[in-house]
Amino acid sequence: MSENEWHGEPHTLIVHAVEPLSGDEDPGYREFEYDLEHPPSCKQERSGDGGNSYLYWTCDVAFHEVSSGLASSLRYSGTPVTEPGTYRIQVWGRKTYYHGSGYEYDGGVGVMEPAEVTP
Repeated sequence: MSENEWHGEPHTLIVHAVEPLSGDEDPGYREFEYDLEHPPSCKQERSGDGGNSYLYWTCDVAFHEVSSGLASSLRYSGTPVTEPGTYRIQVWGRKTYYHGSGYEYDGGVGVMEPAEVTP
């Protein structure tokens, strides 16, 4: 891996049910019901005041979960989840320089190898 590529801490994704998006013929385009287990290195912060406050995760996987959704990010990374099971996932990133336009950043969440931890 070069200095312009990086990977985040492994997380555990437990997928309970997988549903195709309505009207979509591509089997890779699915949403799922899941639980996400964060490693001890991930931290939570409180947002809001009083009865309207809540805890949220501050790690890179949580950022992708909130901004684009895990199913979408996993598809983008070329590792769509199409079956229930337990998967190890992690964030990946890449910085590429293009002459004349500068740096471009790309990244997402992908399933680690081996793809599935347990069925």
